[in-house]
Amino acid sequence: MWLDTMIIGMGLCPWAKPANEAGGIRIVTSSASTPQEVLEDLQREAKKLQGWLPEPQAGSPVTTLLVCPSVEEWRDFENFDAFREEILLNGEVLTEEFQCKIVCFHPRQQASNIYGLNVGDEILVDVPGTGEFAGTVLEILGMEMKPPREIKTQFFGKVDQGEDGEMVIEPFLDSDHIATISEDNVTQLLGREALAPEDGCRSILGRAPRVVLHLLRSKDLEAVDDKKAFQALERNEEVVETLGLEGFDDLVKKCG
Repeated sequence: MWLDTMIIGMGLCPWAKPANEAGGIRIVTSSASTPQEVLEDLQREAKKLQGWLPEPQAGSPVTTLLVCPSVEEWRDFENFDAFREEILLNGEVLTEEFQCKIVCFHPRQQASNIYGLNVGDEILVDVPGTGEFAGTVLEILGMEMKPPREIKTQFFGKVDQGEDGEMVIEPFLDSDHIATISEDNVTQLLGREALAPEDGCRSILGRAPRVVLHLLRSKDLEAVDDKKAFQALERNEEVVETLGLEGFDDLVKKCG
């Protein structure tokens, strides 16, 4: 119900509807009761997706949702968050062997500072010899690596100083300013305070009625149009703003 009502029905993921209509979304309910058993399930499912590469036939899965309702310790989000960071390596643990990445959903998902930057964050970046620019994080390359990492960023304006001495962002007239920069060049993270609480926008969008681990093929992620990805991020924020944080969270719970 969560997939049909929210992810597809509300258009939170613009790629989900065509994949579902083509029979490309595989949904598996895991009977695993321990994190290790879940990891083994993930490996099996990733191997199946890898087996359908490179060009699956019509109706063959291109992505998998592994629903994990039976790991008792994951009722505590902090335990699940530790599993995501330490065992799943922030979704990158299967990248090398199976060319798959993992996106995690949890009923009490919380935006966390533990990962530093997150996709969707708005940042200020110092470009030596050019100036300071504002942009949105599209992708963090090498999430499993220690900082500094490479950050794929869509820049939306140049930073200047207004007459009153306050920061002013002069917006670009187009959205073609995309570049990969080093994490070391990030000078400021904008709006972290607004996203930090448990019911912040990123927290809400990462919630599901039960724990869901979404397996995505790396080659499909690499093929995603950057502009469309950015537009989807903006639209999702608008959806949350329209429903309100409490209204969105209530809808997630009703989907359970």
